[in-house]
Amino acid sequence: AGSLFRLLGPSEPALIVALMALAAALAGFMNIVAATAVLLPVALAVCRETGISPSRLLMPLAIASRLGGALTLVGKPSNLIVSLLLVQAGGAPLSFFSFLPVGLAMVAVGILYMIVLGRRLLPTRMPEGFPWSAALRGDLEETYQLPERLFRVRISADSPLAGKTIAETGLGEMFGVVVLAIVRGRKREYSPAPGDVLATGDELLVEARPEEVDRLRSLPVDITPEHAGRGDPLETEEIGLAEVVVAPRSDFAGKSLKEIEFRQRYGLNVVAIWRAGRPRRTWLAGLPLQFGDALLLQGPRDRIRFLRQDPNFVSLDKPRPLRLSRAPVALLAAAAVIVLVTAGLVPVSLAAVLAAGVMVVSGSVSARESFEAVDWPTIIVIGGLLPLGTALQSTGAAAVIAGTILPVAGQSPVATLALVLVAAVAVGHFVPSVPATILMAPIGLSAAAAIGASPVPFMIAVASATSVTLLTPISHPVSLMVMGPGGYRFSDYMRVGAPLALLLFVTLLAVVVAVWPL
Repeated sequence: AGSLFRLLGPSEPALIVALMALAAALAGFMNIVAATAVLLPVALAVCRETGISPSRLLMPLAIASRLGGALTLVGKPSNLIVSLLLVQAGGAPLSFFSFLPVGLAMVAVGILYMIVLGRRLLPTRMPEGFPWSAALRGDLEETYQLPERLFRVRISADSPLAGKTIAETGLGEMFGVVVLAIVRGRKREYSPAPGDVLATGDELLVEARPEEVDRLRSLPVDITPEHAGRGDPLETEEIGLAEVVVAPRSDFAGKSLKEIEFRQRYGLNVVAIWRAGRPRRTWLAGLPLQFGDALLLQGPRDRIRFLRQDPNFVSLDKPRPLRLSRAPVALLAAAAVIVLVTAGLVPVSLAAVLAAGVMVVSGSVSARESFEAVDWPTIIVIGGLLPLGTALQSTGAAAVIAGTILPVAGQSPVATLALVLVAAVAVGHFVPSVPATILMAPIGLSAAAAIGASPVPFMIAVASATSVTLLTPISHPVSLMVMGPGGYRFSDYMRVGAPLALLLFVTLLAVVVAVWPL
């Protein structure tokens, strides 16, 4: 981030171009979500250096990642799926760079659009009380309005809390209180475990709303506002604050903090959750996590560093450290895949497995990291739905659906391709990209066969259509990933995405027709 800032300075257009080009290049050779996750903290670091609102950079970053997936055969699962279906239909598989003409054109149009028009449609959203402005200024406590919600609870000899564990007190479940620390004389234990036993004379540093504090007084306990006491900071040399976002492929989505045993697992407090434009600071234990939720964490700095390595979360304040010593091995493995697949020596699946094996054997990644990097839900979806695509083709259902397109197109190959593309884009806005491709590819094959056209341009169009679904944040995980950090609303995606989607549609259709004869 520092190098990027020193090279380009505070120029917003230059930073947008650089981030979009970098995101597209990465996404062409790695998972789109992973590419976005790598660059998200970099983009936020650039925002810290320049004072530019994250809302000005993060949507362009997400869009470029999606467009970059159309650069190569391995850019996204949809590309591999249509290549497989072409082989099943009796054709030749697509080459590694078959998608390159379409991908380059779409990336170029996306960058030009964002500089000429899109930048004027992006929101500039950094109001007071918004956490990402806090991340830029470093005043997380103030932005999350924590000081006025911090209280010190003293456990007296007659307190019903004495002798009980934190879990047994029901402070979280019954009162919605977050216990941040136990103070015992000069000793402070931050992020206490649910099984820690409270003793007479202990003081609890808690986060709670005033009405919940009033309920606590009935126990009875002695309660004073934290600012009226000695003012223990939430951050010390050993204790820190950090922000992370629930990753799009997180195993924890839909589960509560209690269900995943967050505190026991990570040794950290979840002080607040930012969702739908506002922070939630109490009753957090039972709140199901959602993709894009931002968690404000507090606890030992070594535990924060540990959590940053967890693929279930994306750190917003610090990129993961790079293992530069292993970079040559990774680059050679990637180059070998490209050469082997482009030369037609081995199929892409075998080349990828061999490259992954080299990475593990060389120590560039561990076997566990390799396993965790696999998008198992997508593989299961593909395995489950591919027979459906085959059934649509073999039973004639795809031909029947394609038959409804032909009268409208008037047997024109270009018009037929355009209508298939329209249908693919429409389906992609409501169905995830992999199922949408599996559903639409047989229809494209049937439409091509009905008019005697080559199936290749239809398959290229169907796969690339998944990059044009830009009207809502729910159309792709990376759009959700940047929604919270960028402070975006649904209307922002429609306003910025609609003109670009139209331009990309025209570009995609024109390039496919020009490169692949119908």
